[in-house]
Amino acid sequence: MILAHPSIEKSIGNKIISDNFSKENNTEVRHLDLLYPDFNIDVKSEQEALLNVDTIIFQFPLFWYNVPAILKQWIDTVFEYGFAFGTESTLNSKNIIVSFTIGSPIKDYPDEVIQKICFPLQGLAKYCNLNYVGELFCNDINGYSEEAKNNAIEIANKHSQRLIELI
Repeated sequence: MILAHPSIEKSIGNKIISDNFSKENNTEVRHLDLLYPDFNIDVKSEQEALLNVDTIIFQFPLFWYNVPAILKQWIDTVFEYGFAFGTESTLNSKNIIVSFTIGSPIKDYPDEVIQKICFPLQGLAKYCNLNYVGELFCNDINGYSEEAKNNAIEIANKHSQRLIELI
């Protein structure tokens, strides 16, 4: 799991999802914000990590209909020519899953909006000859009532279980 969240301690959903995922056998969570707070990504180390997995999961909070900046930087530097695509691509046929949280009600994200949000990552998968398994998302309401907080915890636990079932 490639986790991108600049303030994970304030997140209900992303924290629960990544914590639950990390408890599974043969899984690893690479928290980009902790590994690279200066955005100076160790490309070779990240590429090596990708070579050792069958499934790549991008886990992040949706920021203004986009991925967090650290994840964009990571993709731009790690998915380079000769590694992720081109004549010597080494990622062929690995699975990719997009998993994210939103800070508002799900009704605000109809299918056509989700498709537009995920389109760049679907394109990355196609261009790099990866198997795009799909996307999962759930709301992560934070800082509201105790009832909303408990609801967010329940939603995140269900989301993480669905994600684990995909791998």
